[in-house]
Amino acid sequence: MRLQKTTEHAIRVMTYLAVNKDQRFSVNVLHKELGIPYKYLGRLMSKLAQAGLVQVLQGKHGGYQLGRELEKIYLYEVVGVVEGLEDYDRCILGFPNCSNDNPCPMHHFWSKIQSELKEFLYNTTLADLEKFATHKI
Repeated sequence: MRLQKTTEHAIRVMTYLAVNKDQRFSVNVLHKELGIPYKYLGRLMSKLAQAGLVQVLQGKHGGYQLGRELEKIYLYEVVGVVEGLEDYDRCILGFPNCSNDNPCPMHHFWSKIQSELKEFLYNTTLADLEKFATHKI
């Protein structure tokens, strides 16, 4: 399983803002630093701002910065804003009635990975990512 491209970009932006938490960045600067298409990034930042994950300040010294402390922003929130969390509960083979009572051939294998992934998203904060961001994001 792989994260959607928009989710990858959102996590990169949020981690970049975490590493540079004392600064504000315009969409143009974020676009140049992270190589994310400008218009696409503008829409992404609007979504993150609407969710309260980032804050935008207007004016000459304005720009985007984190909306809360690093320790209070969890990855599940970022994923939820961008792609939703419904896919993390779906059958990996796409069967609509797959469950513990009616498992698909992959159910017992996938359900363990699914649980670990959800646990990771619900327990990992930007502070955790910021600690390990040793290369340019």
